[in-house]
Amino acid sequence: MLALTGIFFLSGCAERLNIEGAKLATQSPQSFVDGDATYELSQQIPAEAITLVVEYVDALNYALDTGDLRRFNKSAKSSCTCLKPAIGVKELYRDAVVVGGRYEITQLKPISISENRLTIQLFLERSTALLLNLESGVASKIPGVASNATFDIEISQNVWQIASSSL
Repeated sequence: MLALTGIFFLSGCAERLNIEGAKLATQSPQSFVDGDATYELSQQIPAEAITLVVEYVDALNYALDTGDLRRFNKSAKSSCTCLKPAIGVKELYRDAVVVGGRYEITQLKPISISENRLTIQLFLERSTALLLNLESGVASKIPGVASNATFDIEISQNVWQIASSSL
């Protein structure tokens, strides 16, 4: 069970790819108030940087849903430690499948912003998952969790990249 829960920790160094289902909680324009972090987010963080984080989480969700790591591995630089969750997913899908356990981004908060770099705090929730062992037929429930992490995002040659993460 420890090996299983290890794959649900995120790490983050990603590059752009296509979005296919990661969720980002939003508010209607009427619900914004002065000092609201969501409103400040849209004013301060470039859309490309937000998209990058959403795409990374989406690639992890796809890997957890399918066991297919190609998209997740392409979402990160080959030298990045953020590929670590791929090891757990590969191990998991050797003799089991996972149902559920999707990550949802609940909030992004800017911590520091400069011309070529920004640091954001990412808040996530993972839904409850079910692990189905294909050999024994045993199903195990993995409770959902809430977590947060800090992401450092840099721009290099006009391309945003997640450079490091506290995950």
